[in-house]
Amino acid sequence: IDDEDSLSGRFDREAVSKRIDIAVIRLPRISNFTDFAPFERYEDVSVRYVDSPRALRRPDLILLPGTKSTITDLRWLRQSGMEAAVLKLADSGTAVIGICGGYQMLGKSISDPEGAEAGAGTEIAGMGLLDQETVFRGEKLQTQTSGRFGAVEGLLAPLSGMGYQGYEIHMGRSGDRPPLEGRGRIYGTYIHGIFDAPGVAGAVLEALCREKGVDFAGLGRFDPAAYKERQYDLLADAVRGGLDMDLVYRVINREV
Repeated sequence: IDDEDSLSGRFDREAVSKRIDIAVIRLPRISNFTDFAPFERYEDVSVRYVDSPRALRRPDLILLPGTKSTITDLRWLRQSGMEAAVLKLADSGTAVIGICGGYQMLGKSISDPEGAEAGAGTEIAGMGLLDQETVFRGEKLQTQTSGRFGAVEGLLAPLSGMGYQGYEIHMGRSGDRPPLEGRGRIYGTYIHGIFDAPGVAGAVLEALCREKGVDFAGLGRFDPAAYKERQYDLLADAVRGGLDMDLVYRVINREV
C-alpha cells in the first residue's frame, strides 16, 4: 500500500548498491516519491535515497523527484553541493530523469512573478540540462492523464509508442511539452506514476542493463499492477481476520 510522504520507511533502508543502482535525490521537501516504487520491487535493483555528494557515488540512474517547494529545494541542491555532483555525473554519461519539480529543476530557469511559491518576482537559474523554462502561476494544475509516448530519443528510445498513465499536480508551467522530454541521457516529465504502466519501469531497467552489459532477466520480473492488487487483497484479509464479519453483514442487512 502506498505510504504517505512523511511516514515512509524508505529513508531508513540500508544503502547498498546492487546490479542496477538508482539514486533518488532526497530533497528536503520531497513528495510523491511512490513514483519510484516500481523499481524497488526488482530484487537486484537498489533504490537509494541520498542527500549528500558522498552518498551519491556513481549510480546507473539519478532520479530527481517531486517537491513541495521547487525553488527552495533547488537552492538546497545548489548550496549542499548536490547540484555540482549531479552535473558532474551527467557530464560523464550518467542518466538523469526528473519528475515534476525535479523536471523543472533540470531546465534553464524557474520564475515566480506572482509569488505563487516563493516571493513575487523570484527568478532562479535551473541546472541547464534540458531546454525549457518554467513560470509559476497562481492556479495549480491537477489532472489525470494517459496516452502513448511519441518518439523518444537516446537511452530511453525503447519507450517509444508504449502506453503511460498517471497524474499531474503542479503550479509551474513549462510550455507545451511531450509526456517525456529529453534525449541522450537526460529526461524529464510532469507525470507522476509514469513508471507504473505495464512495461515502462522494465523498459527503463532493460535499457540500463543493455548499456552496462548485464542480464535484465537476472533482475527478476515484476508486474506493478498485480503486485498492488495482491497488497490490497492482503489488507482485506487482515481486516477480515480482525472483525466479526457475520456481525458486519448483519448490520449491513439491518438484521440487528
